[in-house]
Amino acid sequence: MRKKKRHLEPKQQRARDTIEAIIRATAQILARDGADRLTTNRAAAVAGVSIGSLYQYFPDKAALIAEVRRRHDEAFRERLLALTGAIAGLPLKAAIAHCVDALIELHREDPALHNAVAAAGVGNNDRRLMQQLASSWLEARRDEVRPSNRALAAEIAFDAAESLVHGAALRSPSILASKAFSAEVIDLLTRYLSR
Repeated sequence: MRKKKRHLEPKQQRARDTIEAIIRATAQILARDGADRLTTNRAAAVAGVSIGSLYQYFPDKAALIAEVRRRHDEAFRERLLALTGAIAGLPLKAAIAHCVDALIELHREDPALHNAVAAAGVGNNDRRLMQQLASSWLEARRDEVRPSNRALAAEIAFDAAESLVHGAALRSPSILASKAFSAEVIDLLTRYLSR
């Protein structure tokens, strides 16, 4: 999907408030009904603004989805960078536990919106960033890590964790609150990565 820019940048607070209302409405529709049911008219109605106001800032449905996606990815990036600092000095298993807990929490916050945003397209830049950070982190712990190809190990570990957690969020979101579920994911990753 090509990234579309907003027509105007808001200069006044009421314009920024209008944009926030439109984005909240778009996220609400995406979470509740999916991208297929999102229209610019619906987003404007749910936001309580005129369609003309929406079109001042967003040319079409794709631009609305792109902005929700951008904000979602930005929040993910901020968490990822904070997490990288938090696990820097931790032993392997403790760091894995920290990462799994953060991934589960991300999926628990608003599972419907997370699933809708994920369905709208994978953020390859965020994925590459995460894998680079994980690969560097594993490389720094090469004495603790079994796989010799740390970049590949980072990709496999991330894909396994994301698949398990995202799959659980889709099929049975309540399982994400289970300590047994997180313990199993942590155990799987620890056994794969540990010497």
